Amino acid sequence: MKVFYYLFIFRYFKDNFPRTILSIIAISLGIALFVSTQINAWRAEKSVLDQMIGYSSEKFIGRYVANNQNQGANDTFLKEIDSHIPENIKLEPEFQTKGILNLTQGQILSFPLIGKDILLSFQVFPTKEEKKKIPKYFISQSLYEKLPIQEETTKLLICEKEIIVSKEDYQVIPTDGIFLLMDITRLQSICNQKNQITSIWLIQDQNFSEVQSIQKLKSTDWTYEPKELILERAGIVLGSLKINLTIVSLVSVLISFFMVSNMFTGLYLSRKREFGILLSIGTDKTDNFILFLAQSVLIGTLGGIVGILLGIFIANSNLFTTVNTITDSNQIRSYRNIPLFIIFSGFLISIIGSVIASLYNSYKTYQILPIDLIRERDLPKTDLTLGFSIRKTLLLSTLFIILGTTIGLVSFAKQILPGMIGIGFVILGFVSLNFLAIPYFVYILEKTFSKFHFPQSIKIGLKEIQMEPWKHGLTASTIMLSTSLVFTLTSLTSSYESSLIRWVDEENQSDYSLINEKKLNSGEPGVPVSLYETLLTNPNFSSVEPFYIDSKFIVNGKYYTLHVLNFKNNYDKNQLIVSKNLCFLDQICKGNSITINTELNSQVNVIVQDEKDHFFSERGTIMMDYSFFQKNFMIKYLNSIRITKNNKIPNENILRQLQDITQQYDLKFINQSELKKLYLEGMNQVFSILDTLKISALFISILALTTSLIYFIREKSQLLAGLKAIGMDSYQMFQMIYTQTLFLISFGIFSGIFSSLVLSPIVIFGINRNAFGWVLDFQYPMTLVVKLPIFIPVITFLICLLPFYFLKYMNISKELKYE
Repeated sequence: MKVFYYLFIFRYFKDNFPRTILSIIAISLGIALFVSTQINAWRAEKSVLDQMIGYSSEKFIGRYVANNQNQGANDTFLKEIDSHIPENIKLEPEFQTKGILNLTQGQILSFPLIGKDILLSFQVFPTKEEKKKIPKYFISQSLYEKLPIQEETTKLLICEKEIIVSKEDYQVIPTDGIFLLMDITRLQSICNQKNQITSIWLIQDQNFSEVQSIQKLKSTDWTYEPKELILERAGIVLGSLKINLTIVSLVSVLISFFMVSNMFTGLYLSRKREFGILLSIGTDKTDNFILFLAQSVLIGTLGGIVGILLGIFIANSNLFTTVNTITDSNQIRSYRNIPLFIIFSGFLISIIGSVIASLYNSYKTYQILPIDLIRERDLPKTDLTLGFSIRKTLLLSTLFIILGTTIGLVSFAKQILPGMIGIGFVILGFVSLNFLAIPYFVYILEKTFSKFHFPQSIKIGLKEIQMEPWKHGLTASTIMLSTSLVFTLTSLTSSYESSLIRWVDEENQSDYSLINEKKLNSGEPGVPVSLYETLLTNPNFSSVEPFYIDSKFIVNGKYYTLHVLNFKNNYDKNQLIVSKNLCFLDQICKGNSITINTELNSQVNVIVQDEKDHFFSERGTIMMDYSFFQKNFMIKYLNSIRITKNNKIPNENILRQLQDITQQYDLKFINQSELKKLYLEGMNQVFSILDTLKISALFISILALTTSLIYFIREKSQLLAGLKAIGMDSYQMFQMIYTQTLFLISFGIFSGIFSSLVLSPIVIFGINRNAFGWVLDFQYPMTLVVKLPIFIPVITFLICLLPFYFLKYMNISKELKYE
């Protein structure tokens, strides 16, 4: 039996190497995108979680967090906790702040700087060689790689003080993440925060297996956070991101397996006689069924392995990263480990998807009869409707599309399942319509061509499509899915871009913005408050407004984005405004009150006075007046200063004044159009993964069509050789292939356009609204549709080149078996 399987499967792969490689490449592309996006999503969540729970403590069970994270709280609370905890719990005080490293590209790198009791925490980082003294600093491997190692010393900015670090002062620790660990007392001294700590870790002693209940102490300066709450918060932060990345990658996998299903249809047609021969020499139907499935498992396995390796390469090469307002791209790139469950998931999807893609054709091999050996042509047509009449299939397809649209547009906060179900129904409806519509459109073209003098080669090409609508329907559906995906994602990004521009126009009507370009990428505020106070009295400017952002503002244990600015006069300065998506997602709405931890007044209860459209944070934005912020928080730097010029002053004087300011404070001023460009660049960075998906989908479609044409040449080799023998020249041969390809591409693309007109609103007003809570300004890429009549003939020509090469050099005597 092993020899039998070898001769039937491996021999086929050897004799049909190009077609096998194309199938493996199609699977591997889909799996590669799935694996790479999942790795990046995991790394993004891991980076957020590490910053929440610390980089060194693994056996923690909870922590007390100072309400004032910038200044911390007095460490006298340690004694009070120590008297209330069980013996199997030890305490680790921590003081955490941020360090700054100037990079060679003129940018800065902001990283967590952690102060701990080194003697208590040092065992977490074992060293390969013993040292006479404990180093002053422990630097993660990723941070070390960013240091200017060619220099003897490195300058770090810690609490606005420049610290010189020599090579003898630090030790590199082999762990992920970008951070620096040092002795807590030394860090407190540098920051002038003696006896101040930002958190107290509760660590389970390794010598005890059971964890006793912990008595939570109440304090105005401290809040207790159990491990479960921290893990839940990390999951919520990136929950929508992970789900959307999974959806994006699985759609690409779906396109891949449509292509593979098309390949298996060609495989079945080209090997149908072989299965009949096997039956005639004594094998049974089950053997045929298992043989076909074995081929699919082998192709799925090879495609999965290649896809996993390619996905790991893409993830590690940082071709794209998962970026949003809470994650740090530098931190994400520092993680190099790959979870095994992602590898297993990709491999499992590859095999199961390949088996499902081949299941229908495997079943057809089970139904083959030996009589098929002597048939010149199969007279019965392939049943495309699975027992339903054409009318019922049409009604069912229409019902699927209507039902999918209705379900997909259901408004359900934080739930994208209705949208995904709706997309599934719509895709199923359009795929069913493709199988019904292909023979109908070919019939219309034939009737049209019969009234005019068209070459017979064109008619032959169309007739072949009409005779095998199932195989060509799969090819057209693959193109439809890719086109629909490209147009839907383009519609999504265009809608985001339009909404973002509108939001900037509404929110920032100033003429110029002062920013710190070096700190822009890190999200750190870098414009001095003192400069803002000085500019308030400058006669060159009619209005000067502060703007401050905190992307990790915690309310009720969840991260939100805080915007601090000057409220208009019709608002109460001591109350808050929230974004509408915050009300939709977490029911923090107008009239509600929330409790916030402040630096100067401990916990403060504040009322939400209004909701407004605010296109900035996918988790929700809280807006606070600057005067109220000053009463409760200490602040030295702003993210930007918004400046409106005095129209009575010449513009040259104003620009000269701004240039003097930027040179003095090492800042940069940008106008309104440059500000929009800055926001758009950030948005494009977030959506860069969608561009990768578009390219992948288009490439898979090209592979599907090329493979389909090659199988057509293989299956119809005798017919094509006969046509060449009776005088059909190369130009006529190319006409025939070009006609088939042009029809399939045109049909698939326009079917994809129609389906995207249904899918785009589901994605934008269904999935996007449920995931992020905002309603975008709908945009559809009509300019791209207008350009298609130019692109389609050119793309068709390029795709036909490889199949025509095989056809041109076909050996007539071999195919017709001349002696």
